[in-house]
Amino acid sequence: EKPLCPPKAAQWFIDAHAQMTRQDLGCHFDAVIEAWTRLEVASRYEQGPTNLPPKGRPAQVGAWIGTHRGKRGSDPKVTDPAAFAVAWKNWWDFLQPAWRVKDGDGKWSVTGGYGKDGTEWGNLYQWGVNGTLSLLAALYFWGVAVEGQGELETVWEAEVIDVAWMLEGMAAYYERFNRKF
Repeated sequence: EKPLCPPKAAQWFIDAHAQMTRQDLGCHFDAVIEAWTRLEVASRYEQGPTNLPPKGRPAQVGAWIGTHRGKRGSDPKVTDPAAFAVAWKNWWDFLQPAWRVKDGDGKWSVTGGYGKDGTEWGNLYQWGVNGTLSLLAALYFWGVAVEGQGELETVWEAEVIDVAWMLEGMAAYYERFNRKF
């Protein structure tokens, strides 16, 4: 069962939610959708303080933004998943807050708590139509391209788990400290 879109969501969110759940990409991607939903509900679907930085962003995400986030044209295709993975990792690494550390295998640690008591999110702390939605779009396009492709899908899934962990922390922080009600 795919994640539900909240009632009374902003139209941009309804459209994006429908697009990002069009294809079932599994429970880990559902966790990303659910954490993103929590963050956007807590922010009342407003735009964050700035836009998510585009430095190193995969070209497909920029193309998607250029089509008004899929409203004009079809979703971008990831024709070279290995190259997309490199671009994604460069972008994701750039977006990480200073407190994050990599483990011995060069992967971001998802153990322990969130740094600075979960109050410091750096470049990732951008919500709204120009914020974390771009992360979801990148993962969605990539996931569609690698579904059922063994090791390529395994690499994608590891990144999805990391994004879910970070978005869950951001959502909890926003719900706890910045709720705008």
